[in-house]
Amino acid sequence: MKKQLHAFTLVETLIVLLILSILILIMVPNLMKHKDFAEKKSNEALLHVIESQTTMYELEQGKDKKPSLQELKDAGFITSDQKERYERLINK
Repeated sequence: MKKQLHAFTLVETLIVLLILSILILIMVPNLMKHKDFAEKKSNEALLHVIESQTTMYELEQGKDKKPSLQELKDAGFITSDQKERYERLINK
């Protein structure tokens, strides 16, 4: 009485790898598009936050002159991370 081993053959394994490779090739460019879109929307939101916080600072301080990023940060209107991201964004 022989036991029959049930295992994948080399051909079956190669076919599965081929299918997975094709799926990955299809998905990677699509994921990159989504990443770029999300980054663009994040940058737009950051610009909006800086603009609105600048307006709030001007109204609160009663100044007509636009504050610097450091003034906004020191007054607590933006965080250090927002300041750094904005500086990187405008220096691109």
